Amino acid sequence: MSHKVLRKSGELHYLACEWSKRLLRYLPSVDTDVLSKSLASNLRGSSVSSVPFFTDRNESVNYKACLTISDRQPKVTKTFLDNCSFIRSLMDLPKQTDLLVQFALLSQVNQWLRALASSVHLQASHLSLNEIIKDITGVNDEQFIHATGRLNQYGFLPDVDFSSYDFGEMPKVLIRKLLTEKITSREMLIEPLLHPSPNAVFGLKDFPHVNTELLTRYLNAATQARSVGTSVLLYGDSGTGKTELSRALAKSCGRTLYEIRSTALASNYADDEFNSRFPNKDRLRYLSLLNSLLTNKSNAMLLVDECEGLFENVDSQYSKEHLQRFIEHNDIPCIWITNYVQSLEVSFIRRFKLAIDVPSLKPEEIESVTRSYFRGLGLSLVVRKQISQVENITPAIVANATHIAHTIRAKSVDAEAVVNDVVEYSLRATEQWQDKLIYKGEIPFEVSYLNIKQPQAYLDDITYALKHNLPSRTLISGPPGTGKTAYAHYLAELNNRKLLRIKCSDVLSKWVGESERKIAELFQRAHTEEQVILLDEVDSLLSAREGLNAQHELQFVNEFLTQIECFTQPLFAATNFATKLDKAVLCRFDFKLDCQYLTSVQVLELYKQVTRVKRLSESESETLLQLKYLTPGDFAILARRTKFRPNASIRDFAINLLADENQRKQAKPQPGFIRPH
Repeated sequence: MSHKVLRKSGELHYLACEWSKRLLRYLPSVDTDVLSKSLASNLRGSSVSSVPFFTDRNESVNYKACLTISDRQPKVTKTFLDNCSFIRSLMDLPKQTDLLVQFALLSQVNQWLRALASSVHLQASHLSLNEIIKDITGVNDEQFIHATGRLNQYGFLPDVDFSSYDFGEMPKVLIRKLLTEKITSREMLIEPLLHPSPNAVFGLKDFPHVNTELLTRYLNAATQARSVGTSVLLYGDSGTGKTELSRALAKSCGRTLYEIRSTALASNYADDEFNSRFPNKDRLRYLSLLNSLLTNKSNAMLLVDECEGLFENVDSQYSKEHLQRFIEHNDIPCIWITNYVQSLEVSFIRRFKLAIDVPSLKPEEIESVTRSYFRGLGLSLVVRKQISQVENITPAIVANATHIAHTIRAKSVDAEAVVNDVVEYSLRATEQWQDKLIYKGEIPFEVSYLNIKQPQAYLDDITYALKHNLPSRTLISGPPGTGKTAYAHYLAELNNRKLLRIKCSDVLSKWVGESERKIAELFQRAHTEEQVILLDEVDSLLSAREGLNAQHELQFVNEFLTQIECFTQPLFAATNFATKLDKAVLCRFDFKLDCQYLTSVQVLELYKQVTRVKRLSESESETLLQLKYLTPGDFAILARRTKFRPNASIRDFAINLLADENQRKQAKPQPGFIRPH
């Protein structure tokens, strides 16, 4: 049947009119407040202008005359009635409930019958709409309760009470099915709602960072035993591969994975996905419907992606208890996925039989997982490794980048450029691009240029802790430019460790409680990915609590101290103002390094290195030995300045530049009155 024909016949005007006449018999009188000309015309599917409408001066409506019409689409009517009988038998309801099922489904199809039923409900003072329906259909109380309960369970009725339910919530594709095709099997009925998930691209071996052994053992055992309430929650950051993991899990269990979407698509008809008033409510209705109709005898597994939205509208659009009960008692195994597990109430999370984190992948894992995407592009091994090591990269981003490269048929060098560009654009869009934050020293760092008060044994112990991944905590203090940050970067690189640099902007938020959450997430990420943490300018993060007034500031410092104390990886903190730190901070560090200005020997060596001069003149040596406030940072400035004067001899301005930097750091006299001698 064409869409055009369906649009004309899809409201089953004949049946709607017959049911309207039955309902109106229960009112002592029918006026235009109950049945207006507009409503009557819509019920008929034609104008009532040529039909006697009023019967007397009181404007009582002659509803029998205006609602008596011939059936202009008898084939559609028969198809619908046959399907009503099939659905009744599918739900194991007795034959005496045929009329009740017919009204329930018809009221979902025809909005004008729904409007009239609501009007009758308001006008009938001596009988409720439920009682009227029971009387019309001839069912008793027990049969009514059982039938409406089954209709609700299967998703054909939004509520078990006709007097209060929201009409018209059955999926439109099911309505089309009821009108256009005689249904002879359960599979035919639900076919429009089934959306098979794409075939799994990866295997379980591609998820070494997830406890797939536990997942597969449980799902295999639960599905074989036909266990009730097999619900698994996968959570983690966006793009970590949760959906692909779900597909791999379904494949390993020999199950067909179906995705629960907010809008169903069928044959040549598509519902407007942006037109649903309650898309999350729709998803739950489809989920409940499929769970009931598939039964545990099928080999289906359901997937609810981005499920956090379903829990946002609890108690406003649907019952919290109903959703909890579904998670605990669903017949069909179901995998739920969320990027925001923190938005789910604990009462929901504990209903899942298994809740597993899908963390971000390490560079070597990303390289392994995404290897299949690169096939046919001709990317070099070096480039593939570089892509896998990009900060915040995910398999999903790599998949999109390589998809574009394949689509435009880029190869080799061209493909490398395309993939790199798309990766950067994707990360910039989510404010995750980190190139601007990568530490790059102007001069190579050497431990010999680090001037600390503590003995060399301190540095040996710190190096040992990092090499053996011991949870050491090191505080490095001293003037700017003395090499505090460079030392942390140097040790991490020396031991092939990834360094997570945390600054004020990474954790501070104007929202109460948000800063503490960010802190916890960053430390958890570092723990999971075995990263070394560097707290840069830690005095701005952990200032003395005696000077804090607001409660949220105290909570912020307390959260930071707790995370530092519990952190399982090496941690560094750098500050120019150690005296500003909270006293409790100092107690939590195993090593405290005091960086000082360079010694005379270090100054001379660095000068030679930067200027590439093998032998200093006597005047150069004398001047340099008088400069007591120089740091490696000053020599980094000198190295940068040479780039601006490529044709000039560095020797001509090096001494003056260093002398100026040294002068800036000398103590300046405080302003005030000059005391007479």
